[in-house]
Amino acid sequence: MPENSLTEILRDFRTYRPSNHNEWLEWLEKEANNLKVRDYCLKDDRSSLLYLGLLDQVREFRNRHWSFTKEYIIKYTQHPVATGGSPIITWLPNQLSVVLSAMTDVGAKLNLSKLGQQDRILANELMKRADTQNRILKREVSELSKRFKGQNI
Repeated sequence: MPENSLTEILRDFRTYRPSNHNEWLEWLEKEANNLKVRDYCLKDDRSSLLYLGLLDQVREFRNRHWSFTKEYIIKYTQHPVATGGSPIITWLPNQLSVVLSAMTDVGAKLNLSKLGQQDRILANELMKRADTQNRILKREVSELSKRFKGQNI
């Protein structure tokens, strides 16, 4: 996760969760950092592609959350704060853009010539999806920032 004020909101959200869930999240974060999971996944092009696919699943989850927020909250309110207390057009787009940025970074490091044909097709699809969603997200936030002043990702 990025180290910024929005990440602090996410960490604050953990105080609402059961203690065993918090313990699991803390353990998972610690182990991922100790094992250097990202570095491990980027050691070769095939692993990088699999990591890119994993990031795409996180992107899909965060996009779904953002879509629900647009459809069921933003569409009906001028209130600048979401249900969890975060800035309504800042928090979710920021989290989604972090994943899209990670996907772009991983994709830029892929050497497609070292992948088989099916893997090259998959890599291109994933990268195109991330690029398209990134452009859409920027456009959406730009439009919404006219309604919700002072909030940008």
